[in-house]
Amino acid sequence: MRKLVLLILISVCQYTLAININKKTIAALEHISNGYVQYGCEELKKTAAMNDLAAQFYVGVCYENGIGVDKDLSQAFKMYRKAAERGLPDAMFRLASFYKDGVIVPRDIARESEWMKRYSQKGGEPVLADLISIYNEGVKHSENYALNPNGDEEDKGNQIAQFKNQESEPVQDKKVISPIVVQQPKKENRSDVDINIPITQLEQKNTFVLIIANENYQEVSKVPNALNDGAVFKEYCIKTLGIPQGNIKHISDATLNGMKRQITWLTQVIDVYKGQASVILYYAGHGIPDESNRESFMLPVDGYGNDTSSGYSLEKLYKELGSKPAKSVLVLLDACFSGASRDGSMLASARGVAIKAKQDTPQGNVVVISASQGDETAYPYKEKGHGLFTYYLLKKIQESKGNTTFGELADYISTEVKKASIVINGKMQTPLVSPSSNATDWRNWKFR
Repeated sequence: MRKLVLLILISVCQYTLAININKKTIAALEHISNGYVQYGCEELKKTAAMNDLAAQFYVGVCYENGIGVDKDLSQAFKMYRKAAERGLPDAMFRLASFYKDGVIVPRDIARESEWMKRYSQKGGEPVLADLISIYNEGVKHSENYALNPNGDEEDKGNQIAQFKNQESEPVQDKKVISPIVVQQPKKENRSDVDINIPITQLEQKNTFVLIIANENYQEVSKVPNALNDGAVFKEYCIKTLGIPQGNIKHISDATLNGMKRQITWLTQVIDVYKGQASVILYYAGHGIPDESNRESFMLPVDGYGNDTSSGYSLEKLYKELGSKPAKSVLVLLDACFSGASRDGSMLASARGVAIKAKQDTPQGNVVVISASQGDETAYPYKEKGHGLFTYYLLKKIQESKGNTTFGELADYISTEVKKASIVINGKMQTPLVSPSSNATDWRNWKFR
């Protein structure tokens, strides 16, 4: 037990100038490690009421996970906010996660970004020992769960009787809470573009985004990582490009009717803003060709790989977007339209071979950047958890902090995707840029 207390003290020694941890808080953690969970939690509550910062955070962890108390996410949020506002990075991270996931409070990317920024400014690392691991160690002594370590034998007998009606189970590690004392945490497999997302203070009120990410198809193979592609691109739109969350429509695993409805919304926005709106449409999913005329279609999750009537025509999409007066329209397509899937197998084709889809020409102020061309496949970047095209799209926005021209973006994606595809997949993937005839200055356009 002395070893545990020593580890706890070591884990906070770097922060002792800012946090003076009450001895009673350390004692409470020791009790929990010995299995006296309810008693230890009650002691943490008392110390938190004495304004001990570490105890306030630990009480939040207890409420979030039901450690020694009934699970109460409202109380957890309250304690995390109190500790975060007093400058504890551990609490800042947990508070940000509540806003990110919409736990108790409405989902709010702006507030999540604000607290993650503060967390980064504090060093971007937790400073307290991990209560989850301490509790999991205590569960090994579950006979003590409801006991008072200072009680007499008669009290213990009564407490044991009460405990027989309770169960204690180890709590699974959170993705990130704080350093582990007893065991190593399960690390989330996130790529370099999924973290350290740049944050801007600018706000692009006249920029609107439609994100369609289709992964789980009903009739054809899945598109690995498409949902992650869409989710992370949305984060970049909000945090790095400064686009208000209310200006973004994000649909996952969209049906044909769902795609129609949201594309109609986008065209209506362009219409009412009368040339002042900038628009981004991002699509990750399957694409299919019409084998008779080689026309390309985006495939909704309820579509069929050999039935183009169940898809959404790119030619139609370009006409709808290009016929309205927009400041700029950027279409990003992480899909191939040869009939192949991300793993290179054929989605559906009467001939069983990839089809060289024709290149549709956009109209108006529209620029299209596609993941591949001709009969090529849009491959995944398995190691990074993204489509190859999307990974380098995000990487350029990350490196430039959103301050890049569309020309620079297109050049970067084309160069890096071609190189990576040959090395990783052993096959060529060549991104394609298709500007409309009106968009003569498209290379100088910017996100913001």
